[in-house]
Amino acid sequence: MKANGANFPSSDDNRDTADMAWRSVSNLTAGLLLYGGIGWLLGRKFGQQDAFMAAGLIIGIVLALYLTYARVSAMDRNTTTSDRRND
Repeated sequence: MKANGANFPSSDDNRDTADMAWRSVSNLTAGLLLYGGIGWLLGRKFGQQDAFMAAGLIIGIVLALYLTYARVSAMDRNTTTSDRRND
């Protein structure tokens, strides 16, 4: 039941939100696997597997969070700019 004057998000808005959520999860997973794997390989080569793997995981999560933040910020700027044009 819809109240008078209530505006619900369109299905395109829901789709964009779902896409951004899955992209964020994918970025975090890829960052952990890629940089954790690089740290693991370097650790095996230099004999400090625990330290290099931990460093790789930390670097991977930081870079993935930064990438997610940058994409969300860019999406927010685009939305704000397009909203201003429609007013």
